[in-house]
Amino acid sequence: MKKLDELNDSDLKKKLASSEEDLEDNENEKKFIFKQSGMHVSSAKVAQQMAEYNDESLRLQKCIKQITEEIKHRNL
Repeated sequence: MKKLDELNDSDLKKKLASSEEDLEDNENEKKFIFKQSGMHVSSAKVAQQMAEYNDESLRLQKCIKQITEEIKHRNL
């Protein structure tokens, strides 16, 4: 994968939109999965899955922040 500063403006904006969509999808999936009252899953498994969703969310938020900073830097 190219570094952010190697992407052209159009690709950078596409990456931002894609990352924002991925973050929204991750949050929606997490809400859907953990609202299921009929599921019988061990608390350890629930904690593991929650940690995985949270890790992915943090990764995407960091990516979005980096892309946004690169866009701001280019607009100076």
